[in-house]
Amino acid sequence: MGFEEYYTVIKAYSDIHSNEYKKRIETLEPLLLKHMTTRGKVLDLACGAGGFSFLLEDLGFDVVALDSSESMLERAREFAKDKNSRVEFVKGDAKSIPFENNSFEYVIFIDSLVHFEAAELNAVFKEIARVLKPGGKFILYFTDLRELLPILMGGQVVGDNYWISKVLPDPEEKTALIEFQSESNHFRVRFNVWGTIAVELLAKRYFRQLHSEKLNKHSYFQVYTPKK
Repeated sequence: MGFEEYYTVIKAYSDIHSNEYKKRIETLEPLLLKHMTTRGKVLDLACGAGGFSFLLEDLGFDVVALDSSESMLERAREFAKDKNSRVEFVKGDAKSIPFENNSFEYVIFIDSLVHFEAAELNAVFKEIARVLKPGGKFILYFTDLRELLPILMGGQVVGDNYWISKVLPDPEEKTALIEFQSESNHFRVRFNVWGTIAVELLAKRYFRQLHSEKLNKHSYFQVYTPKK
């Protein structure tokens, strides 16, 4: 198993009505409003279940949401029906975004770095810069997994019924295989390990940083604008 099962059992990513998901939105909503000061067209990249897409739609933005997972898009579309949402959910690859140059005032990319190796994330950042309008904003939120790994190795409860039973980083700590255990099940997911310095160095190739802040011990909210 992999990310499909991970996102199924971790409600913070799969159920927009869960307390865990609502807490993510409550944390980021004031920051999004602070840095998205004018309404415009938004790409919610790697949108998952669509909670942030619906938030921004409710705030008056024109939102298009893209994800590579059909199962997550199905969840998002079901939530959209319940909300009478007009968000367009599109299946696609973040490394080859299916939109024209200069299409969006904003791109948001939330909790998704772990899916991408270095060359892949380079391609993602390049594509984000391409589809942003000049002066547009790239809003990035991520966990510094390099900082977090030692804590995870001590075992952590995740979701309702699971805990982390093993953390197996590769020798260079570029990836880590994490085992999730419950009373009746277990599965493993390989995460790409990104630290803040590496993220900023890669982003610097395509963007100028406008803002960066640490939200808790291991999470960062950053705002960039493309070098156009």
